[in-house]
Amino acid sequence: MFGSGDATRLAAGLLTAALFGAAIAWPNAGTRVVERAGELAADTLSRAEGAPMAERLCAIGEPAFSGPFANIDDVLSVSPLGGVTAPGEILPAPYIRINTRSGDKAFERRMTNALAPAKADIVAIERRILRDPYGRALGPSWTVHFRSCEKISFYYDRLDQIDPDLLARVGGLRAFTEVGSPDHLAIKSTLRVNTGDVIGSSDGFDVGLHDLNATPAPMARPERYRTDSFARAEVFDVAPDLLATINLDTARARCAIDYLPRGLKDNWANKLGDSWGIRRAKGENACRAALVDTPGTAQGAWFTDAAHNAATTKVSAIALSPDAIDPDRLIFALHGKLTSLTASLLYPVKTMGAETNSEIPTDFLSFTKGDGRINVPFAEINDHSPYCYQRLRSNFIGPLMNGVILLQRQESKNGQELLKIEARGDVTSCIDLEEPWSFTGNETVFYR
Repeated sequence: MFGSGDATRLAAGLLTAALFGAAIAWPNAGTRVVERAGELAADTLSRAEGAPMAERLCAIGEPAFSGPFANIDDVLSVSPLGGVTAPGEILPAPYIRINTRSGDKAFERRMTNALAPAKADIVAIERRILRDPYGRALGPSWTVHFRSCEKISFYYDRLDQIDPDLLARVGGLRAFTEVGSPDHLAIKSTLRVNTGDVIGSSDGFDVGLHDLNATPAPMARPERYRTDSFARAEVFDVAPDLLATINLDTARARCAIDYLPRGLKDNWANKLGDSWGIRRAKGENACRAALVDTPGTAQGAWFTDAAHNAATTKVSAIALSPDAIDPDRLIFALHGKLTSLTASLLYPVKTMGAETNSEIPTDFLSFTKGDGRINVPFAEINDHSPYCYQRLRSNFIGPLMNGVILLQRQESKNGQELLKIEARGDVTSCIDLEEPWSFTGNETVFYR
């Protein structure tokens, strides 16, 4: 894009170059020419201050951010990219999560102000109403989208409160548009904020960043993560440009910490770890990567139908990935989509005569990688052989699964990649499975 801001900068550059050329040609007048060049360039650039940040070239060799996301003294830890998301969210997480310290009351976290990390335009604001499984409202959640230059966009998500002045400057909630339901409102904006301005407050929030200069992350099915803003706009009766503004370019998600100036970057990188500050992120690239799809293997996101779009509001998918904190630990993020995995396999009935719990757990399962065909890392499964997983634990500290999981990559008649998974409760160890390993007919089929 070549906008008015770029045109103004180009004019200033050409004018300055011409004046410097004159200084070389007539050295006796050089001092005054140089002074005049600086004056005219500054005056020309100052006129560009009203141009949208999206039309401005990103500074070469300088960090995109100049300030922190919040007061670091309030921050306990920062969850890296690629973490396990909650049901209904894009898999794996394309954002970092800022986890605040304990609050004044037990089991509460400290509230902190979310601060603008750079001079930027707020290009959109969203408000969602969160609800419990019974439909009862839990409260609002705010998302604020920013643009700091032509190639850098970022956003804050899960803010508990929005700054009242910002809300008033966009016309209040009455100016927002419904996006699919009254629980989801959004509005486009041109508000300018400066480094350090308060955006809102929360007891923890997400920070996402997209770098349009970055190479898109390799994904087995990148089209799963794209949305057609015009098609959705027609369904929701919403302006396409609003939907285009709030849609996320997941393939270009990058670690926001890497865009901080060096001093701040080191301080925030030292916070990378789990949500309670117990486990610290390991490895040279502690912030990881947002996406873990490995084409031609079992690693990555798998969907419950052949054409599901991951950017919809409800993700019918699972993720097979390394833990974002410790890559040597692997995760089945099944999100309640594996029908053969009932709660009784994780929480056995201890009372004689009690009914079996047939509910499907939504927690993830974790395990340590093994050898041979048992507990094989998902990125190493590049054939169509069956593999078995044992000693699976609910979350990281929950009970061990009273059974095993059988997994096999297959290919449909039309060449589409399939993944079959079945939880088996008839054995507790893979070596107890009858050879050759096979499914019982209770498996679930997932698609790339």
